[in-house]
Amino acid sequence: MSKNFLTREGYDKLINELQELKQEKLPAVLERLAEAKAMGDLSENFEYKSAMEDKDFINSRIAEITNLIADVEIVEKEKDIKKSDKVVDFGSKVTVRIEDDDKEYQVSIVGTGEIGIEDGLKISFESPLGQAIRGKKVGDTVKMRHEGGRKDVKIIAVD
Repeated sequence: MSKNFLTREGYDKLINELQELKQEKLPAVLERLAEAKAMGDLSENFEYKSAMEDKDFINSRIAEITNLIADVEIVEKEKDIKKSDKVVDFGSKVTVRIEDDDKEYQVSIVGTGEIGIEDGLKISFESPLGQAIRGKKVGDTVKMRHEGGRKDVKIIAVD
């Protein structure tokens, strides 16, 4: 089993979600199931089928989070690095400009279990962009591989 790297923020978020699933959502759906069963015939009982789907989803998510945190390594961002010495690393918030695109994008470099678009764009350190910019500094231009070949990516800021 390989390590799952997470930021402290990502780990805490997963723990909170796991607690909410176990303490609130699962008991609520089990109550819905009991009420639906009390209605009798389950073969055409929409409430029962809906509650079963919700229960399956919740149990699946609980298992997913449990597996993710079973072999977790929390990576703490170094706080004492001078702004001019900052390099892109796990937990960094980075502003980049991609070749042929006039827009700047702000991304956070996180573990695979944290990727998403909630609270800003979060990309895995294992993604093509994450791999290309990791260890680089403001002003560096790197090549990122993608489906169509390679694109230049310029690092504008690192926080």
